[in-house]
Amino acid sequence: MAVVNFYSGFEYKWGQTGGVIDLQDDQYKLGWAFIGSTPPSVEQFNKLQQLNDEKFAWLWGQFKSAASARKVTLGANDLLGLNKLLTAATPDASATVKGMTAYASDAEAAARTVKTKALTPYGLGLNLQSSARDTTAGKILTVGAFGLGRAGADTTIDAWPAENLSTLDVGAGMYYVPNAQGAASNLPAGVTNQGVVFHRQSGSGGGQLYASFDGELAWRGRRSGEYTAWNRALAVGDYGLGAGTVNPANGRDSVNPFGWYYQNRTTTWGGGSFFLDMPYGTALNAGLRLSTDPYTDNFYLNGGVSGKKEYRAACKIWHNKNFDPDTKADKSTSIPTFATAPKTNQGPVIYVIDRQQLLQWQTIGSFTGYASLNVGRFVWGTSKNARVDEVDAIGQVVAPTNTRFVALVAWAEANGHVVAPGDWKKGAFVFSKVSAGSFRLPDLRDQFIRATGTDADTANARLIGTKQVEGFKTHTHLAPTPEGNTGARYFIYGSAVDSYDYEEPGGTLPTTSTGGAETRPINLALHPRIQI
Repeated sequence: MAVVNFYSGFEYKWGQTGGVIDLQDDQYKLGWAFIGSTPPSVEQFNKLQQLNDEKFAWLWGQFKSAASARKVTLGANDLLGLNKLLTAATPDASATVKGMTAYASDAEAAARTVKTKALTPYGLGLNLQSSARDTTAGKILTVGAFGLGRAGADTTIDAWPAENLSTLDVGAGMYYVPNAQGAASNLPAGVTNQGVVFHRQSGSGGGQLYASFDGELAWRGRRSGEYTAWNRALAVGDYGLGAGTVNPANGRDSVNPFGWYYQNRTTTWGGGSFFLDMPYGTALNAGLRLSTDPYTDNFYLNGGVSGKKEYRAACKIWHNKNFDPDTKADKSTSIPTFATAPKTNQGPVIYVIDRQQLLQWQTIGSFTGYASLNVGRFVWGTSKNARVDEVDAIGQVVAPTNTRFVALVAWAEANGHVVAPGDWKKGAFVFSKVSAGSFRLPDLRDQFIRATGTDADTANARLIGTKQVEGFKTHTHLAPTPEGNTGARYFIYGSAVDSYDYEEPGGTLPTTSTGGAETRPINLALHPRIQI
């Protein structure tokens, strides 16, 4: 029979082959008090000891399972078993095993050669850049290094660290470029010297992208240790490209960078004020200029004077609107013909078929467009109906927006012939705006026409277009005496027939009525009309 050993006793429990009496929770918690003065029975004592052994056995089982899993051997005389178990359970950290962290010393941290130890915060700091421009391989970047991560500008950290952008061995990054460094870097013309550069040097190669503070963009590459020339990016609208015309930087009377320009300035070599400059070479000497007079069909070409910023005299371009290729005739000697009057300027003078008129592009008061030079002129009509270039002056109402009358309405307003509806009268050369859609013309029927001048009755000036009522110039008549003699003798007609008594002057002598309904000269009836 073997002696009980504490270590092997972890494998069994007290009284496991004897009888036991189970204890209740309240009994166990009271302890021996629930038995009182009576000694416990064998069964009760066995149960109590079994409970203690079961607890130790549970703890032993935990250690034994852990040790077995980690291949740690436990022994009765080995007091380092638990330490071995803990060490095996939490080994030093490595690339493949998790566990308790072992920290590298400062020397190990700086050398960065130990693979199984972690860095302390201080050790981590030993691996940061020594300065914002430290280019040591393997160093950890800090905020602001090479212009990365900062919002504010700091010339000691993120400014370009050399006198110009061509300096070598500057770490790759994004740098603030002060005005002095930008001015020393041969940036393209028109690019502001102050800005930001995106820089990368890769041995003898590399490249730079520069954005000025005013929004211009330039870039260049580097090959075989040499930077190429800067290139400038064009924005929409630069030099009039991609948008509307711009004012030429060097003026119309010089050569400008390739672009589309407008300037109304006289030049010795002629051409139009809308022009496309196409210079030659990097010196921007004159190459070719294409131009046009604004809003016309006149186009010109200028060739350049060799090696100079001067153009030759402009040549006018012949095309189907100023040259007839069939007859070789110069259309400038003929007048353009249109079915109806165009709304846009097609040349100074045109012929319009539906008006049977020569019309000129002109401004009359509020109207700008094609109109007859005779608009508003009074004419006598000899045709039964008004011609297409006339309108009857019989007091009718017309629409002021009608294309036939818009120039006439503007002419009447500009010449002061428009009166209020209540002041309009027949016989006067006056117009009236009855409403927004109605315009009354003069009614000149039954009128004789007289030149302006001085009113004989009032000595006042006769205003153009005014009406004058009929008149009869003062005069006398000679009447015969009873004796049949004539003379300027005064007499009184008596009450008796053929009885005359000659007395002092003061009486009157009636004469016989004669004539018609009006006083008029010999005349010819024609229609009163106005040219439109």
